[in-house]
Amino acid sequence: MKNLAILTCLILFIVSCAPHRFKSEFDFANKLAQQGLWEEAYFRWKKSLSRGDETAAIHNNLAIYYERAGNLQSAEAEYKKALKLDPGNTQLLSNYKKFKQHIEKKKNEN
Repeated sequence: MKNLAILTCLILFIVSCAPHRFKSEFDFANKLAQQGLWEEAYFRWKKSLSRGDETAAIHNNLAIYYERAGNLQSAEAEYKKALKLDPGNTQLLSNYKKFKQHIEKKKNEN
């Protein structure tokens, strides 16, 4: 019985730490991007996705990464994933609108 109680407490502790781990990793990746360390931030965002931490914010950040890298197809795909996860997010909608305007501007320049 004592072992079951210890196991239960351990499981609850691990589960309660999981969101914090994600938040910390996500915040750290964002700080890396702000410092211009985009490749490291990209690695951490992709790592979060591979762990199952799929959020609109991660896809938005990946879209920005791809847009900066000139990979516009991947950027658009990531924006669409983000909007599918959180269609009412005004920041996402604004980012995607700016992205589409940027693409149209590039097309008109050519």
